[in-house]
Amino acid sequence: MDRCGWCGKKISRGQRFCSDDCRERCERTLARDRRCIKWFLLLLAAGVLALFAGALDGQDALVGGGMLLIGSDILLFPLVTPETTALLGMRTARWLGRALGAVTMAAGVWIGWF
Repeated sequence: MDRCGWCGKKISRGQRFCSDDCRERCERTLARDRRCIKWFLLLLAAGVLALFAGALDGQDALVGGGMLLIGSDILLFPLVTPETTALLGMRTARWLGRALGAVTMAAGVWIGWF
């Protein structure tokens, strides 16, 4: 048995989605992700540069700010792997990605300011 590409329900082999509604939601989400990939990569690069600069300079606030930026990037644009999507469905995988983005933001606040 396979799983629906959006909601993760078990479906019979050969199908990708359990309903037309799930197919449409998945297609809309993928179209949005394609439009937003450049912003995701830009914020990710800025966060990594801030992390790197903070590590070289020894400034915890800059390291924390970089982690905060990366976490907010993942929270705004939860682009998850195809393997995670196949295992959980896109809806659950994106929720998990957002949760990990929030954890990354919390770690950035902890490192930078405590």
